[in-house]
Amino acid sequence: MMTIGANVATTTAREQAPAAAALTRGEVVPTSRRVPRAELRSASEIAAMREAGRVVRMALDAASRAAVSGVRPAVLDSIVAGVLAANRAEPVFQGWPGGITAYPSTCCVSVNDALVHGIPGDVPLVDGDVVAIDVGVRMRDWCADGATTIIIGKGDRRAEELRQTCSECLDLALALIRPGMRWSAVAEAMQSHAASHGFALATGFVGHGIGRSLHELPEAPSFVTPSLHARDDFTLLPGMTLAIEPMLIERPDEGCACIGRDGCAVGVATRVDSDGWTVRTVSGARSAHFEHTIVVLPNGIEVLTAPRFGGSGTRGVA
Repeated sequence: MMTIGANVATTTAREQAPAAAALTRGEVVPTSRRVPRAELRSASEIAAMREAGRVVRMALDAASRAAVSGVRPAVLDSIVAGVLAANRAEPVFQGWPGGITAYPSTCCVSVNDALVHGIPGDVPLVDGDVVAIDVGVRMRDWCADGATTIIIGKGDRRAEELRQTCSECLDLALALIRPGMRWSAVAEAMQSHAASHGFALATGFVGHGIGRSLHELPEAPSFVTPSLHARDDFTLLPGMTLAIEPMLIERPDEGCACIGRDGCAVGVATRVDSDGWTVRTVSGARSAHFEHTIVVLPNGIEVLTAPRFGGSGTRGVA
């Protein structure tokens, strides 16, 4: 994901283009609400995004394998750059406008209290570090975006739980998504799962539509806000392509609430480093980040950034 200074999807409510005919019979959820407009992809467009997703997964896997104690994040960035170059893919993040200068690296490597947009540097990784790697690519005019979090060596119990719970939030979303479902139901499920383990969701960053551009409508938060229920909710339709990316943060105080009385997420304070990009938690709390690019199908979803050795990444509706 890349958001600082980006022309990201606006939360201004707009009418969804008529697409009821694309839904499986009996699965339409009627609504009179105004919702963000989203493009619906053709089979050929999905095929192109699948190729971009394949390269994202290859890059994430290569960087994850190389991330051991003593390795500099800048080395991981070089590995990702090599994978993209070998597959003739463009690094979408590099040169992204914003911050003090354009984003300088191929990928983002965010360590411990760095939540997102970490510029890969020269401080070696050490055992116990919680490391999020985020990769975005464009191939033949189509984008894919993905992220994973690993722990260097053996982490402490809470770090392992942070990583696992974040991964489970994404898996939960993937299991729930089907045509006709409202996005708010998916967001509520992720928020509830994170809170049940005592973790907060990063409320300053959201998932998003994706296609020819890295960030497209609609916004797809992993948490609940008043505006999501009031005007920004949307119905999932076949052909929608989304980047779904929960980011979890340790609560700075164990007794702090993760969900407010209104049912909306309680955020954690963050700041931006002097490099103009790296976003950190003010308290020093650690964070985790997982992301997949998916397409909604008539009977489920396909995860375009899924590991290929585990199957196609297609999930049907039971």
